[in-house]
Amino acid sequence: METREAIPGAAVGLAAGVVAGGLAALVGQPLSWAAVTMFALGVPLAVLGGGLGLLMATGRLPRGRFAPVALFWLVGFPLARLVHEISVGLVLTGQFRLPADLAGFLAYQGLVSMGWAIGFLWLHERIAQRMRATAVATTSR
Repeated sequence: METREAIPGAAVGLAAGVVAGGLAALVGQPLSWAAVTMFALGVPLAVLGGGLGLLMATGRLPRGRFAPVALFWLVGFPLARLVHEISVGLVLTGQFRLPADLAGFLAYQGLVSMGWAIGFLWLHERIAQRMRATAVATTSR
C-alpha cells in the first residue's frame, strides 16, 4: 500500500481548513484568529481524510460509496470539530473548555457531517481519479 493514497483525502481536509480560515477573516476576525481556525480544523480533517483514503486503498471501505463514507464522517467530523473548538479556545483564551452543551454540539456536528461527507466524497473521487490517471500516463511512457 502506498501512502500517496492518503493525499486526496488529506488535500480535501486541508482545503476545508483554508476555506474556514478565509471565512473567519472575511467576517472580520483578526488574521491570527483566522490562521488558528485554518490549522485547528484543517489538520484534523486532513488526518481523518488521509486515513479514510488509506482505508479505501486497502479495501476496508469501498471506493465511491456514500454510506461507508457517511458513517466514517458521522464519527470523524464531530471529533474534528471538537478538536477545533478546544484548540481555538486554548490558543485564544489560554483555557481548556469543552462546549457548554457537549452532547448537543456533537449531535449538531453529526448532522452537519452528512453534508461534509457528500462534498468530501465528490472532491476525493475527483482528485484521486486524476492522480490515478496521471500515474498511469507517466508509467506508460
